[in-house]
Amino acid sequence: MSSTFGTITTVRLGIYASQKGLDVTGNNITNINTNGYTRQRLDQISLVVSASDKYGSQYKARVGQGPVITGISQLRDPGMDISYRKANSDVGSADQMLAGLEDLAGILDEVGKGDGEQDDGVILNQLNDLRDLINQALTNGIENYEGSIRASANALCTQFHQYAKALEGLMEDYETQLDEDTTRVNQILTELRDLNLQIRNSDVRGDAALELRDQRNLLLDELSGYMKIDVTYKMVDAGGGYMVEEMSVKLADRPADDPVYLVQGQYAAQISVKDQNGDFVPNYNITVSGLTNKDNEPHPTNPQTATTLGDNDLYGSLQSLRELLTEEGEYASQNDIDNVDGNAASKRGIPYYINQLNSLARTFAEEMNKLNMPNDGTANPPLDGEGALFETNDNTTDITAGNICISQEWAEGTVKMLSTTDPNAPTDDRSNLAQFLNLFNRKDIEFDPKDIVGDAEGAVYEGSFEGMLLRIESTLAQDQMAATTTLNNYAITLDNVYTDRDSVTGVDLNDEATNLMVYQKAYTAACRVLTALEQAIDSLLAATA
Repeated sequence: MSSTFGTITTVRLGIYASQKGLDVTGNNITNINTNGYTRQRLDQISLVVSASDKYGSQYKARVGQGPVITGISQLRDPGMDISYRKANSDVGSADQMLAGLEDLAGILDEVGKGDGEQDDGVILNQLNDLRDLINQALTNGIENYEGSIRASANALCTQFHQYAKALEGLMEDYETQLDEDTTRVNQILTELRDLNLQIRNSDVRGDAALELRDQRNLLLDELSGYMKIDVTYKMVDAGGGYMVEEMSVKLADRPADDPVYLVQGQYAAQISVKDQNGDFVPNYNITVSGLTNKDNEPHPTNPQTATTLGDNDLYGSLQSLRELLTEEGEYASQNDIDNVDGNAASKRGIPYYINQLNSLARTFAEEMNKLNMPNDGTANPPLDGEGALFETNDNTTDITAGNICISQEWAEGTVKMLSTTDPNAPTDDRSNLAQFLNLFNRKDIEFDPKDIVGDAEGAVYEGSFEGMLLRIESTLAQDQMAATTTLNNYAITLDNVYTDRDSVTGVDLNDEATNLMVYQKAYTAACRVLTALEQAIDSLLAATA
């Protein structure tokens, strides 16, 4: 009789396990479209009672007492998570850089040569218009063209202003985005800290908190797009020898003896790119604070002090944002190359293109002014109408694309474009006008980065004004092509890793349908065994009545 009733217990455990298996399978199927959901699995073992009494026989067959459910777990591959988050950092970095270059192209595409019906960009069109007017003045005399030339030069200054303003506006937009992304990262770190605490409490209660872990994994995936991270798990003593899981997040690629933690269990850091006054810090360097819990208490064993990250300590979309806001390419100084970033001379962000446009505007103005100021304006007596044609509109010394304007004296008519620089030349001498016209065709004009940034290490570019415009365009186009190729390669890798990871963590309807049939048949079979046992007991009772 004890064996018979033991079999009833075995069947009862089987029915319970099958029912739980159906519950888990149904939960998987209904969550197939839930973002971040990880496929769950019923964990069970066979129950075998190992104790024996002194009358036990070695020939007695020992049979298990049915299945025992040990818990419900998730199907995740930690290696796949690492690969996915690394690939996601690559995509985040390349995607942000390409987005910035495309925004630059939206402004600067109009600068150089175009295609289709519009052959030239607006600045080049205006330069050509100015050249054509000077050519007509060379043929017919400056008297009838001075006003038109001055108006065309003023229009060119206005166009320089528009592009300079657009680039400065783009800088402000990306500053705002950097601030917003920093805020979002801090929200993620805070949420991870709070989830760690909730999961810890659930572990203490014996609850696996699988849905909370799904939320945490989603946040970790999102965080990996902003920066490259290392995620580790270890078991720690929660008291009384009871072990629970602790998750930590560190910045990747840091020296082993100088780690920077973002999250450690129920403690989290915050990042900042602004000072106490709310202003962006120089070079937009990001600072990581110490670890604190939700009550703002410091970590008891990890007194991590605030760490200001170097130029290459980050990787991901945040780093690409910083590079768009800081990198100057050939305008970088030797100090930048030696002490900040060895690749600074080859990285180009918005400041590089601002400097390029400034170089074009300043060189153009200086070359025009030279022709209208023989002997640097020291001729005695001065020529009639001699003086600067271009100056700044903000009382500063250095001409840029943002402040270039025609001089007040030229606008008022006290300065005129000189037809000749020889005071004894005949009235029809237009040799200086020929020099003005030749200026637009010269290919030996020097555009020196040091004229814009005094300690710049880039080489001097020699070419025409049109060549400088095309250089800006071609450099931007090359950067876009490189960023597009990089992003496409990274995106393919990310897609492959995502597919591989999803094959493990994702819900597959075919597998779940198979599980439904398996658990349903197991449930039915267990019930049949129970029916057979009931009949056997009834027969036994009837025989002994």
